[in-house]
Amino acid sequence: MLIGTVEATLLVLLLVIVFGPIVAERFRIPGIIGLIAGGVIAGPFVLGWLQNSGLVAELGAIGILYLMFLAGLGFSVRAFLANRNNAVVYGLLGFAIPFGLSMAVSMSAFDIGVLGAALIGAMWASNTLVAYPDVKAAGLQNNRAVSAAVSAGVVADLLSLTVLALVTSTAVIDVETTQEGVEASVENPTLPVWIAIPLLVAFTMWLLPKVTRWFFVNVGHTRMQRFVFVLAGMAAGATVALLGGIEGLIGAFLAGLGMNTLVPEKGQLMERLDFVGSAIFIPAFLVSIGLNIDPSVLFDVETVLLGLVFTLFVVVGKTSAAVITARIFKLSAPEVGLMSSLSFGQAASTLAIAQVGLSLGMFDQQVVNAAVLAIVATALITSFGTRYFIRKVPHPVAPSTPIGQSVLVDIRPHGSDINALMAFAAGLARPDDGLVVPFAVPGPGQSDAAKAMVAAAVAAASAHGLDSDGIVRVDDSFEDGTLNLVEESEASIALLAWEGPRIASDFIGGSEIDRVGGRCPIPAMAVRIVRPWTRIVAVTGSMDVTWREEDADLVLAALRRIRRSTDLPLIVVTPDRDRVEDRVGSLEGVEFVVADNERRAITDLLGPQDLVITSAHVVRDLPAVMGWRTTRKLQNVNLAIVAGPHRLAISRGGTGVSMQSMINAAS
Repeated sequence: MLIGTVEATLLVLLLVIVFGPIVAERFRIPGIIGLIAGGVIAGPFVLGWLQNSGLVAELGAIGILYLMFLAGLGFSVRAFLANRNNAVVYGLLGFAIPFGLSMAVSMSAFDIGVLGAALIGAMWASNTLVAYPDVKAAGLQNNRAVSAAVSAGVVADLLSLTVLALVTSTAVIDVETTQEGVEASVENPTLPVWIAIPLLVAFTMWLLPKVTRWFFVNVGHTRMQRFVFVLAGMAAGATVALLGGIEGLIGAFLAGLGMNTLVPEKGQLMERLDFVGSAIFIPAFLVSIGLNIDPSVLFDVETVLLGLVFTLFVVVGKTSAAVITARIFKLSAPEVGLMSSLSFGQAASTLAIAQVGLSLGMFDQQVVNAAVLAIVATALITSFGTRYFIRKVPHPVAPSTPIGQSVLVDIRPHGSDINALMAFAAGLARPDDGLVVPFAVPGPGQSDAAKAMVAAAVAAASAHGLDSDGIVRVDDSFEDGTLNLVEESEASIALLAWEGPRIASDFIGGSEIDRVGGRCPIPAMAVRIVRPWTRIVAVTGSMDVTWREEDADLVLAALRRIRRSTDLPLIVVTPDRDRVEDRVGSLEGVEFVVADNERRAITDLLGPQDLVITSAHVVRDLPAVMGWRTTRKLQNVNLAIVAGPHRLAISRGGTGVSMQSMINAAS
């Protein structure tokens, strides 16, 4: 018989992974239910094609780790901080109310101990955003209620995982002292839990990021090397967790959180990690859940009633938390409905906790069966509820994109050192977990040389630990090719190669920078980075009108990102210290130079090892006669001139405010 062989098992598993979600979605049921149902049908209690041990079980165990690891990698610190008040309140309430309700009922009405009740509480206090794709498709991902639900879900999941860590470590202690009650997943932990938890946090949040950054910069310059190393980091976090009897999935989650900023959200490395997990390991975990379910007992009266009770834990708990949060932060009724219905979804984390509780003997298979029923019920409720309230909630104004999200870098040989230029681009992108995209726009017949330049730029970016992809776009016009790439790559800022200020050519005759910058729909920089820098000088220029104030904000935004990972000396030249000081943020060691005459300040301050970041109008408005000395100073430093959409211009005859910019301001 072929059944039970590795080949046949792999074939059946892959067919279930492919067709389970397809069939489920035909009936408007979440694909996750199709995977579980496929496991039930192919499992030992029905067709017997798959067994709940061996290959599928091992892949499922990896899938749990992978699932929690991806959750850590995908955690958005920026989104959390933007909605931290709503998120913390709703997250705490969304955890505490279902957790307390579940634990109280489990201990009083069911024959379950304290540890088992705590795990059941953690199961229904967490949530999985099953209906989030519907919200995103409707363009409501930036609504305050949706943002609060997403960020609060992270808070609730973190707290649930903390409970899981404490329960599993306590289970080990119980086994060691009494030899009764539960079966520990780690029989002989190497370290006591009070040492293991601080060690795990230190390893995943401090040591692992440092080692990963070193590897990316010095050794692993290919995606395959980085992919394997990141997976090794996941396994290392899980292994360190096991030293103290803590479940490995806790370590995997923290490892993902620690490497979060080193793996850009939209980079190809993240895409490959997500693809492998979503295609194989995570579906295998969900199928393995179905292998443990006996359909003959799945729908008995007690299991159905228990599933109904679990569903009520979720609906009552999350709705109560949403109503209380709405009263505090003045949310509308449709926003309350959207926030709560989006939080009803229960899936992966709930199943992971249920499997841990089952493996530790804290509750029996009936609880897992009832949990599956509750997951199906909450998936349907969250799907229909979210779609209903989507129609009731107005669409918010989309927030501005962080400038470091996708940095498009022109790598033409205009005087910049490619390594220094990539270091500058990396400084902009890394704080926003962004991408660096070197590009070239050669004319017909010039693509070979352009490909070589882009390859060198990608190698330089890789040496700085970046996940970078180069683009070569053949076009008759550099201007048109660049603007098309801005749109196609969804860039957040464009860095344009520049030979530096030259009064005769740029300031009088006009430049290519003006032509691209005047049409560019995103912030743009003219850059000339010739060497590593030892000091940063930011020149905001006057902020007497709105567009100049916006450009000053771009200068300070770039400054915060470039300075974030260094302790280099920092000078801010501005005519209005009070307004700028509030926007600099928490940067330390900032020296302010208050000057209405930027030309004189630049002449007196700058040295060849400086990096100068300034608003475009500061350079453009240099006096025709007295600006020669200043221009020569600027030609000898690292220089980045920034302006907002449709405003980058350096020619003396230009205003820096294009017709398109004025139309945008008027509208």
